Amino acid sequence: MSENNGIPKHWRVKKLGEECKCVTGTTPPKNESKNYGNDIPFVKPPQLFDKPINNAPEKLSNRGADLARVLPINSVLVTCIGNLGRTAINKIPVAFNQQINAIIPSVNIDGRFLFYQAQSPEFRNQLEDLSSATTVAIVNKGKFETIKISFPPLPEQQAIVAKIEELLS
Repeated sequence: MSENNGIPKHWRVKKLGEECKCVTGTTPPKNESKNYGNDIPFVKPPQLFDKPINNAPEKLSNRGADLARVLPINSVLVTCIGNLGRTAINKIPVAFNQQINAIIPSVNIDGRFLFYQAQSPEFRNQLEDLSSATTVAIVNKGKFETIKISFPPLPEQQAIVAKIEELLS
């Protein structure tokens, strides 16, 4: 296996926005109590702990979910305001607020592989480098989409994820 910058030759390197769909969360109007209820978990940065997520303390009603962005299962959530780079992968459909950018994997990428990659020093360093130098660190969606990811063919991603999860268990 010939390597280039530590990455095997058969792996692809692309910008997030070239390979995946990136979306920023939204918050349905708080003054409309009918937007909130018990239907869809509404994820905020305090719920992101670099772990899978399947619930949140606050929930939206189905009406509120229609006003929000609801993610398909195995999307990767990343905090992009304040405490940059905290992650989660959703195990059920969730809505999320505007302090979070989410990555919806393409058919070429296993969401779990992307989740572990988003926790890597390389990914987090890119995120830090892209943050604006203000009082509160922020990375907008346009900059977020320029983060480079490396990935092998899908079967190899799945084997890597299986090994990571075996070692973590």
